[in-house]
Amino acid sequence: MITRTGLFRAAPFLALIILAACFYPPKTPPPPPQKTEVVLKLPYDLALDAVMQVIKTHEFRVQANDPAHGVIEAQTVKFTLDDADCGVVGMALGKEQAAPTQDSSVVYTFHVKPAGFESSKVAIQAVFATPLHVPFHPLSESECVSRGVQEAKLLKEIERQAAVTHRPTYKSATAPAPSAAPPVVVIMPTPQPAPLLPQSPPPHSTISR
Repeated sequence: MITRTGLFRAAPFLALIILAACFYPPKTPPPPPQKTEVVLKLPYDLALDAVMQVIKTHEFRVQANDPAHGVIEAQTVKFTLDDADCGVVGMALGKEQAAPTQDSSVVYTFHVKPAGFESSKVAIQAVFATPLHVPFHPLSESECVSRGVQEAKLLKEIERQAAVTHRPTYKSATAPAPSAAPPVVVIMPTPQPAPLLPQSPPPHSTISR
């Protein structure tokens, strides 16, 4: 049985545990544009097609698609500490990195904009989130800071997809060339010799005496 004296002795230790159990937000800076943006040599509509094809390949769940403004929002699940910094959880015996759980999620927002003649810029914004459990604190949702790893991978795939994305070509149905008409053979009639007219005998000359 715990006596009152024992509780008084344990109180400082319990207070130390409660004070030590705290959360330190991520300190990793956001990824630079070199990891989150790329310019494709494709017009706006084909760039949207290339992005959507990569999203379908990964089987992301599309949450929003606004082709008029070039915004596509897609979600997937699970990520690792190599992908994002989720902060640090302080414990009585030290600190440890907050790790994503099985219920973590990632939301990618793809922004596509025209960038000059027959070119488009694609930018990716990633939001990593995971439930965070800090001892003696209620369960909360923590938003992690991306390291730019997954964005860079997706942009590489979009570049490869853009290289094989073209407008469909339609072959026009051409009429067959008319066959040459057979030569016309004109048979000229053989000229017939004119009939010979009978010649009248020469008149007899009379000599008067």
